[in-house]
Amino acid sequence: MKIIGVIPSRYKSSRFPGKPLASINGKPMIWWVYQQAMKAKGIDELVVATDDERIYKTCEEYEMNVMMTSDDIVTGADRVAEVAEKTDGDIYLNIQGDEPLIQPEAIEQVIDVIVKDESVYYLGLRTSIDSQEEWLKPNTVKAVTDSDGNALYFSRSPIPYNDYTKSYRVLGIYGYRRDFLIAFKKLGLSPLEKAEKGVEMLRAMQAGYKVKLIDTTYHTIGVDLPEHIKLVEDKMKELNW
Repeated sequence: MKIIGVIPSRYKSSRFPGKPLASINGKPMIWWVYQQAMKAKGIDELVVATDDERIYKTCEEYEMNVMMTSDDIVTGADRVAEVAEKTDGDIYLNIQGDEPLIQPEAIEQVIDVIVKDESVYYLGLRTSIDSQEEWLKPNTVKAVTDSDGNALYFSRSPIPYNDYTKSYRVLGIYGYRRDFLIAFKKLGLSPLEKAEKGVEMLRAMQAGYKVKLIDTTYHTIGVDLPEHIKLVEDKMKELNW
């Protein structure tokens, strides 16, 4: 079984243009994500998937495996699906390029479950929300699940209503089986996906697919805005990186 890790990376972020190339302690953010993903056991191949020549050239400069993809793709999952169309893998990982502190062990959690459980074709991680501030942030995608861990809904709004202590956020790692991923890309953007401003998991759910979430104790700091860079650098200093 071949497992391919993909780091989708686009330059045209509405909130933070050029985000993958933002400097973190002297290195582009995409480099930090790649280095963390390289540490994960079980990945047979790792590639940055981009639509931008600047990102492509930077990856080459830092000796990272990189693939050019279409410039009309707006979601990470669709970019991973294009990689799946061009490569021969069994399982594909979507490792989001704006989480430079992602722990390899979190990636390994996804690999372990999706390899062992053949019924799972779309898998993500969830972690508890620790503060009302995080719960209220629209950049934090919240999730509620059924008793088996299958997602019932994802939202940028605070859910469930009025109790952040029972709320979870999703972490920036997903695993897919190849056949599902290619079928997912053909669905096109769904109404709920658009309403929640790019929460692509809702496309699968609206079409009748299940999205499995498993608990993790790993936390990370997503970089959505320029001011988040300092938070990451402070955490790296704390971790002696």
